[in-house]
Amino acid sequence: MIDLAQRLPVTRDIRRGDVFTIDSSDVVKIDMIKDKLYLVHTKTDQFYLNLSFDAIEEWLYEDGFRMLDTHNIVNVNQIVSYDSDRGRIMLGTLDTDKDQTLKTATAARIHKQHVMNIMKMLEACSRASNYGPDGEEPLADLMNELTSENENPIFLRSYNAMQIAEERRRANEKINHLAFHDALTNLPNRMLFQDRVKACFEQARAYNRKPAIFFFDLDRFKIINDTLGHHVGDNMLQVLADRLRTLVRPEDTMARFSGDEFIWLIPHVLDRAEAAAFAREVGRLVSKPYDHEGQELFVTASIGVSFYPEDGTDADTLIKHADTAMYRAKEKGGDTFEFYHPDMNFRSLERLHLETHLRKALSRDQIRVHYQPLVDLESGNIFGMEALVRWEHPELGLVSPGEFIPLAEETGVIVPIGNWVLREACMQNKRWHDMGYDLCVSVNISMQQFQHPEFVATIQETLAETGLDPAWLALEITESVAMKNVSFVMETIEELKRIGVFISIDDFGTGYSSLSYLKRFRVHTLKIDRSFIRDVTTDEDNAAIVTALIAMSQQMKMRSLAEGVETTEQLIFLKERGCNEVQGYIYSKPLPADEFQKLLDKTPMPLG
Repeated sequence: MIDLAQRLPVTRDIRRGDVFTIDSSDVVKIDMIKDKLYLVHTKTDQFYLNLSFDAIEEWLYEDGFRMLDTHNIVNVNQIVSYDSDRGRIMLGTLDTDKDQTLKTATAARIHKQHVMNIMKMLEACSRASNYGPDGEEPLADLMNELTSENENPIFLRSYNAMQIAEERRRANEKINHLAFHDALTNLPNRMLFQDRVKACFEQARAYNRKPAIFFFDLDRFKIINDTLGHHVGDNMLQVLADRLRTLVRPEDTMARFSGDEFIWLIPHVLDRAEAAAFAREVGRLVSKPYDHEGQELFVTASIGVSFYPEDGTDADTLIKHADTAMYRAKEKGGDTFEFYHPDMNFRSLERLHLETHLRKALSRDQIRVHYQPLVDLESGNIFGMEALVRWEHPELGLVSPGEFIPLAEETGVIVPIGNWVLREACMQNKRWHDMGYDLCVSVNISMQQFQHPEFVATIQETLAETGLDPAWLALEITESVAMKNVSFVMETIEELKRIGVFISIDDFGTGYSSLSYLKRFRVHTLKIDRSFIRDVTTDEDNAAIVTALIAMSQQMKMRSLAEGVETTEQLIFLKERGCNEVQGYIYSKPLPADEFQKLLDKTPMPLG
């Protein structure tokens, strides 16, 4: 028989009502726009689901009536036949000699003979299950057998009628499922989650329960998605959804909120300690490796938790507060969880205010470049400078880079700001070269800049525009940037070296680099992070690390540069171990261009 559940009644314009059907296999998802109004998405088009009574009746019963004869038509007003020759399947005629008026057949009363047929069929069903282990339908085979034996299609017709009703039920279930579940992960979607939260709060008030909402997203997921492709990201989300299902109890609701964001409703937690245990379990499941063609991929989760009723008494407020706590966890570096606190609202408003001003800072000429000298330890001369971005706001004053740079990276503003700093630093260095100063300018490159497909072209255009020789430009990439998509990084570094610019690895030792990759990168300078230099003369572990890094750079024929040098003791320690270059407050803080130029007149600078 025809599988009616494979067709859905749709229309392009709900006002005109031009109803037609589409294959349900083409449907990607169904969204509820408002009550009883659904938008059906296929891979290439969108339609409105037509849920009018007439459309549903015609959709579900038209093919069914074609299979039935006059004995099995649903009966009202003594209808005994229908006009099959003219294709008017929904119409029947009255059994009178005088009046053959056409009447619409409706589901009012089943013909007595039809009921008897179904009862006989159900009795026969005791000999066979409805579906076999491989999905076959032994009942259908039985009906065919009975039909053949009796030379009477009565059983098969009754079976078809029952199947039509069953297909209608299945179709309704499918529509409902698509409307309230995420198409990719099959988890509940935001709409279903909202409904569950409201019901949960009603029970919480009645039974004095304490629900909790866990809002979490995946750290560094965007990098994998953008680098390896959305199909890899989609697969990771599906794997994660399967893992999360093992954590969710029958009374819980775990939903995909959007993108790589998930939200979990637990109807009752004993206390914050239990909530913390649940959050750690989420983090454990998320951080397990994901296999991609034999390669292990890793992400972590930033998790925010809010509680009913102390953090809010409605769904929107609780979700918003859990989201706020999640962002606080992300600000701390991710891979952790935070409970919501009212102070976070002030912090969020402050952050939003800062973001608004930051987006306008470049166009309003508020971004500045300061320069900190790079000193050769052997000669004591300034051989270059690091260009450091500063934000000078007319009302907020000089905003700390530690505050606005992470915000710029998160919002994507770092790319235009970084490109502006690069151009400004090259242009200023060219001025100094024209004045007779042979200096190399070092510019920090963000992850978003480095991974931009036009990054190398941007470097070439900047050098051509400013007229700076490539040999006087050094690009600093952090260890974390270098270890993301290593093959791409290596190719890009080789392109930059062919241009003639120098490459430095910044903050080395603070991440998880492989020394084998560092050897293959063949960069020019290894910068030792200030966190090791700070206690290098008082902490044996830091002293050992710095000594090892200097020795390693010598073996790999790279220059070593220690940043954050502030004392004479640190300077002497580094010189004795063979460190090549230093920068830090012992020589100068970062200075505007005019003040830095005055500093250049004092070189060579003596060692302490």
